[in-house]
Amino acid sequence: MRNAIVLLSFLLLIWIAGSSYGYVCKIRKDCCTDKTAIVDSVAVKKAIADSIQAAAALQEIPVPGMHTLYFDFNISVCEITAENSSHFELLKKYLAANPGKKILVTGHSDNKGPETAKEKVGARRADFVRQKLAEAGIALDVIVTASESDRKPVADNSTDEGRAKNRRAEIIIQ
Repeated sequence: MRNAIVLLSFLLLIWIAGSSYGYVCKIRKDCCTDKTAIVDSVAVKKAIADSIQAAAALQEIPVPGMHTLYFDFNISVCEITAENSSHFELLKKYLAANPGKKILVTGHSDNKGPETAKEKVGARRADFVRQKLAEAGIALDVIVTASESDRKPVADNSTDEGRAKNRRAEIIIQ
């Protein structure tokens, strides 16, 4: 008889445990693993919504247009004006929002002098602008420089005014 009471007590204990599990986990859906899954899915949805909102905010920065800096004859430095600094800041913000983009700085010269000198002065102008962009906080690895010498004039090289417009460095986004 004592064995029967122990056996029935053991079966009663198993039935109570099984009933509790069935009520808590299956009917109320209140198991620990489900709570974690619900919390994690809410956190994931919030993180996704935040990243989409942040990406949309970053995408709103327009692509800066071409900017030109002008130089004196055979000089590869120029004054950085407030307009230039403002454009540098715009470039910096755009690059922060679009990390795969690069800046191309192209140095140009007028048609006075030997070809090698014009090529060198164009390259020095591009390097000067590259250094100023770096000083404005733009990483050097996103700035590409080139020299076009006098191959792409924007004005007539037969006048002083035209030559002055051709002594330039152009900044564009690639």
